[in-house]
Amino acid sequence: MTQTSTRQFDSGRSYRFLPALAAVCILAALPGCAFKNWIVRKTTSPPPRALLSDATPDEILEHLNNQRSRVVAWRSTDVRIKVRGEGVIAPSLSANVSVESPKNLRFTARSLRGTEVDFGSNSDRFWFWMRASEPDIILTGSHEGLDRQQAVPIPFPPSWLMESLGVIPIDPSTVQVLRDPETPDRAKLVSADYVQGQQVERIMLVDLALGQIIEHALYDSSGQLITNAVMDDFRSSAAGVMLPHRIVLDCATTGSELTMTIGQIEINPSIPVATWQMQMDPNLQIVDLDRVQTGQPVRQ
Repeated sequence: MTQTSTRQFDSGRSYRFLPALAAVCILAALPGCAFKNWIVRKTTSPPPRALLSDATPDEILEHLNNQRSRVVAWRSTDVRIKVRGEGVIAPSLSANVSVESPKNLRFTARSLRGTEVDFGSNSDRFWFWMRASEPDIILTGSHEGLDRQQAVPIPFPPSWLMESLGVIPIDPSTVQVLRDPETPDRAKLVSADYVQGQQVERIMLVDLALGQIIEHALYDSSGQLITNAVMDDFRSSAAGVMLPHRIVLDCATTGSELTMTIGQIEINPSIPVATWQMQMDPNLQIVDLDRVQTGQPVRQ
């Protein structure tokens, strides 16, 4: 009697599992179903090389500019910011980043208190405001005026940052492509420039297998690092271009490091013109750096 009851119980339990088993089979058969990928693990091969190790300088520059020509603007409202530095204890912030060639940039970071950082640029001017700054002011000025300033507390030169964010083409006539036999999958694009009144050396490190610039750096005339940006976590976008989803900005002169972890990215969106305008509290004092050149009072 006991044995029969046990068999009946087991039979009933198996019967109750049949609908679940059938559902699993149906889900697994559906095209594109994520559940199928969970049941049958697929192996994916690495993407093909973008550039061969013996690629010529012309081939490297042509590939990079072809990539950049497809992205004239991008935007993300899904950015997390982490700041590290000597004596700096900062919580993770959420941020928005919008970029549009050739000079439009807007970076805003927020916490529970509201906006913490507003850094922007348009065709004529740039501005920078940070809640933690003392005194509470907005720094602004023209791009030409910034080039003449040698001691301006701007963490990253706007022109260099625009180039680092991938929407500015590379002028082949201004760069030299250097190769090291010991690192055949790397190439350096080296150029000379003036940033904020000082002569600098720009170096872009290219990963040939990936076909992407993985580091942008600025060095002063004595070879000391001013700032650099390291890119990784490259993912394919709707435009068929690989874009980094993690960018580490290192300001060597201040000892601070800012890490941007980017989620969803919109490629070539229609961005409102107001994005590229300085919109701050009218009660804040504005320090116009252009006035320094003419000897006028710098505060408005």
